[in-house]
Amino acid sequence: MAEIEQILQSLKSTLGIPMALKSLNEQETGLMFDSITNPNLHSLSTEEKRMNSDLQTKKLIKDLPEAGFFYYTNQGEVWFTIPNQKEAPVVITAPAAKITESEAKLIGLLLSNLLDSSSISKGHHGSSKVEEERYAQQLGEWLIRRVEAGEYQATLPEEIAERILLTEEMIPFLLVNESEHPANTTFKSLQRLLRSYFDGEIVLIPLQEKAWLVLADRQLLDGLVDEKEENPGEGEQDLLTLFCMGLYELVSNEWVGDFHIAAIPIFKVREGLPEALRQLRETMIISRTFQLKEHIHLSTGLHLERLLFSIPEVERNQFLEEYASHHMGVFEDAETLSTLETFFELDCNVSETAKHLYIHRNTLLYRLDKIKQETGLDVRSFGDAVLVKITLLLYKVTKRK
Repeated sequence: MAEIEQILQSLKSTLGIPMALKSLNEQETGLMFDSITNPNLHSLSTEEKRMNSDLQTKKLIKDLPEAGFFYYTNQGEVWFTIPNQKEAPVVITAPAAKITESEAKLIGLLLSNLLDSSSISKGHHGSSKVEEERYAQQLGEWLIRRVEAGEYQATLPEEIAERILLTEEMIPFLLVNESEHPANTTFKSLQRLLRSYFDGEIVLIPLQEKAWLVLADRQLLDGLVDEKEENPGEGEQDLLTLFCMGLYELVSNEWVGDFHIAAIPIFKVREGLPEALRQLRETMIISRTFQLKEHIHLSTGLHLERLLFSIPEVERNQFLEEYASHHMGVFEDAETLSTLETFFELDCNVSETAKHLYIHRNTLLYRLDKIKQETGLDVRSFGDAVLVKITLLLYKVTKRK
């Protein structure tokens, strides 16, 4: 209320019009609601007006119009609405004789902008938007402390959980902006953008200056499954990939520069939020190390990469020295590297690899024979293919170092 009073004083001094705050009773609330929602109110009978007012009063108290709506009373005043957390609605009043309708509209617009910039409009669970951001920051700080301390199974504190819109199971996304001069993205602007894409409520948690954690309800994927009923074989991994691609395109229009998105499957929020953040960070590091995706990183499908990444650096280097030191140069050729990656991605299928690379099948066989001559390993053989795949992944880790 102190912020509202400050805004009121600012309006009075700027406009030179006597204005005041007024708490409305039920009858006044109903009359104002009728005026806003029923422009043909003057055509109703007295009894119809009374019944309509009684029916709508509680609805207005529960869900006030946006700030800046105005209503001319029979007492010669203009009332401007102010959404607030109290049961009794509060309005700003001004003398109608001193304000034309055009001026009232301008005052309403000004009041709406002032209230919005002061973040006193209603937020979720009755919290103001500034409080919502504050609780999200508190959760982000708590998360970082837990992860840094290795407390991955820490339970979410009730004092934070009860103030943030969380469901039992959610899908987590990690957004990291790596631009040298990132756009000045605010909590409010990014939240609005993400809610438009997710078509509903999301939880946005700031982690660091350029990192954000996003939690979406698990029904998100259920909705995607409904849309993909014509492709029943499409798995959750593919759906999540498609969703992340759309999310990347959306955010890239707002964030000019380099940024990455990591996602993991559904998890239980209250018991596993630190563990989810740990997995998201690890997924992004491992995926980028092995260059599997340029900007989108998913945890599923990284089993071999995760295993090799966990091997100590000394042992990785020892393996490369023993098995691949004489043919490491083969991985430095861009054409050979692309051929191998595509060949493994398509399950060592020669025909599909040739189609994907837009080359003749014999051209691909020539390349594979050349790799065999240089390494002594035939990737068309399962055992040799496994060895080349492991060597290729370890080479990438070493190269990134």
